[in-house]
Formats: sequence, structure tokens, C-alpha cells
Amino acid sequence: MKCRKILSVLLMAALVISMLGGCSRNIPTEQQGDKQGADGAAPTEAATGAGDKEAAVTGAAAVTPEEGASLSFWTLSGYLEYGKAVAELFEKKYGVKVEVQENGLDSVNKMMLDGPSGNGADIFMAAHDSFGTAKDAGIIAELSETASGTVKDRINETAVKTVTSDGKIYGVPVSIETYALLYNKKLVTGKPASTFEQIRDEALAYNNAGANKFWYLTVPTDGYPAYPFLSLYGFQLFGADGTDGDNPGFDTPEFEKGLEAIASLKKIIPIKADDLKMETMSLLEQNFKDGKTAYYPIGPWLIKSLKDENIDFGVTELPTYDGKTMKSFSAVQNAYVSAYTKYPKASELFATFLTSDEAAALLYSKCYKITANKDISKVEGLKDDEQLRVYCEEFTKSVPMPSTKRISYYWTIAQSVLSAVFDGTLTPQEGAKKAQKDFDALVASE
Repeated sequence: MKCRKILSVLLMAALVISMLGGCSRNIPTEQQGDKQGADGAAPTEAATGAGDKEAAVTGAAAVTPEEGASLSFWTLSGYLEYGKAVAELFEKKYGVKVEVQENGLDSVNKMMLDGPSGNGADIFMAAHDSFGTAKDAGIIAELSETASGTVKDRINETAVKTVTSDGKIYGVPVSIETYALLYNKKLVTGKPASTFEQIRDEALAYNNAGANKFWYLTVPTDGYPAYPFLSLYGFQLFGADGTDGDNPGFDTPEFEKGLEAIASLKKIIPIKADDLKMETMSLLEQNFKDGKTAYYPIGPWLIKSLKDENIDFGVTELPTYDGKTMKSFSAVQNAYVSAYTKYPKASELFATFLTSDEAAALLYSKCYKITANKDISKVEGLKDDEQLRVYCEEFTKSVPMPSTKRISYYWTIAQSVLSAVFDGTLTPQEGAKKAQKDFDALVASE
């Protein structure tokens, strides 16, 4: 999530030039071999299949793959080893060969180009915030009733929402990310704090800016790590389901109250906004590793390096703030069946196979990612990982990052407004007005 979020910000200038459309991604140059031919045939529907929902996951396939089927699977960056391992296991079970290719962050745009010509993947992974773009472009197939049932039965409800539109399911959530609270056991010797008020009191007694000692650190100037504070009093970015691109919610008292929480952080993080950017997060991480920071909220991507460096740390849930539950953004990496595949039955069978405990275990062992499955009690490795289990629990309380095309506007507006509010050059009320004004200007320039 961190990499995708930074990339979205860096590409904002390009987005403005391109009619200020949705989130852009790098387009990989390598193309997959022809799976359909270049006749531009109309998209096919996913197979309907029949039989027990669990059968396609456990090995007794309810859906029989097409005779002679062979598939291509595009993974995201960092998932290649997992993709190859799960493809090998799938071939052993079902006799269907799967060619795997790592395709970076922009598989949706690549599929929009290559799918109609027959050069796209049969199954491809993409971040959930591109779901709306993929569905509107007609490049993903609606899952059959059988496959949809498997997704509902096995996948965390929060993740299922990211592939659902008008009650229909269009993909299979594979992995999840969200925030939890890291704590340094050399500084936090007892039970970790469960309230932000406790953290605030401890910070005022501990902080020493001259020695780079800060009890609590985060990046309050960026829209992703700031969201747990912005959403405290009911602010919902782009509506309850994150799809109302016309209404970001900046002109609401709930957003203004969230900005007040951001402004209050200056008391315990006495650092200039310019020194608290996504680009400087590595410095904050190092401060935690050096034992100078007690609490640091971050995603699961940092955990492996902390373990590798033998840092004595723990992971706990985000604290309450003013008695309210903090809700962080979450990201889901989904797998979709191409609407242009020649082998819809085999493709859907492979996609649902990704929900199996065996595939989830490979996801953990090969790339240290967290499955989107609701039950991890049978997932080897993950079931015994005390740190990542906390992220599974936090995910159920999280808010999936909005999938509207105008999410890119939020990142840019938030960086400007949050920095000014945190430094005190704008009041929360002025910040809310500026956010709405900036959003209206971006929309008007489309």
C-alpha cells in the first residue's frame, strides 16, 4: 500500500494533464502471449459451474476446466514467487498449466489495452481501488453463483465489499493491508496503551526533540496515515462505500473535527510538517528501530524487516481517541477473471483456488502477505504469527480505501491542507473550506 500510495501522489501532475482522471499507474511493457487471437471477439462470461462451493477449493472440482485449457496469471510486484508456487500446485491438482508473469502496479490499464486483442491475462491481480475502473471498462467477468458463494463463505466481509457492485461479485480478494500500532518493548515495559490519552500523557513526559526522542510518531501530513484521526467523528471520504466521487465530505463538521484532531498532534509531535512526509517515513521507521520512539502506527510491510533486524517490538490494536475507535484505511489486492478469456471455467476455478488454505499458506511463506480469508486458523505460518494476526483483527474495523477515480484528488488536497493545519498556519475550519474549494477547482478543470 505504501508504494502504491506514494506513486499515486507522484503521478498527480500527469493526472491533471490527462483530464484529471482516476489514479494512474506505471504501464508494464512486457506483454503476455496470445490467449484468444487478435480478432477482438466480444468478452465471455465466467462459467456458472455447479456442485459444492468448497469442492473447487479442496480438490474435488465442481467446475470442470475446458479441455486443453492453459492459463496466464498476472501478479502484482512482490507476488511472483507466490504466483508461481500456487500455479504449480493448481496444475498438480487440476492438470491445467498456468503461466505466471509479474506485472507491476498497472495491470488494469494494461488489460484495457491487451484484453480486447487477446494478449491479456486470463486472471490478473490489481489493487482494489482500481475496481471501479476495471468494471466500467468491461474487462472483468462477473463471478458465477458458485464462485460468488465461495468468496462470501471464505473471504473477510470487509474485503468482499471491494469486489462487489450492485450485489454482484466480480473478483476474489487475495491479500490485505491496514494499520496497527507497533510498540517498542524496551520503552513500553508493561501492557501497551489502549487509549490515545495515555499515549499523549506519556509523550509529554518523554519527548526530547534535541535527542530525536518522540514517544509517538506518525505522518499527520499525509491522507493515508492521517485517516484514523480524520474519521474519528464520522467523516466518510466519498461516502459510506467510498464510491461517491462528487462528494468527498470536506464541507462537513465531521471532517472539521477530524482536522482538529490533526492539529492537536503538534503537542506530542513537535516537528515541522515539511519534515513529516511520506518521503521521510524511512527516518521515522529508523527512529523506532533505534529505540527512540515507543509507538509507531504502520502497515504489515515493515514487520519482516523488524524481525530480520531482531528489534524487540510488539503489535497491538490502534488506541481509542476520545473514547472513539480509530479506523484506518485498508488496501486489498484482488484477483479478477478476464472478460476476454478463452477459458472462463478454468480461470474461475483458478481464481477461487486462491482462497484455499494451501494458497493462503503460500502467500504467507513466499511473500509474507496476509490472506483475505476470514478464517486463518488453518493457514500454516500465519496462524502462529502473533504480529500479523493483529493486522487481521484490525482489518475488520478498517475502511477500504475509496475506489472512486477522484481518490487522486484527495491525496493532493490532503497533503496541502493537513500540513497547514498541523503547522497551525490554517485553522481546522479554514482547512476544511480550503479542501472543498480545492476539490471543486479540480473537478471544474476536468
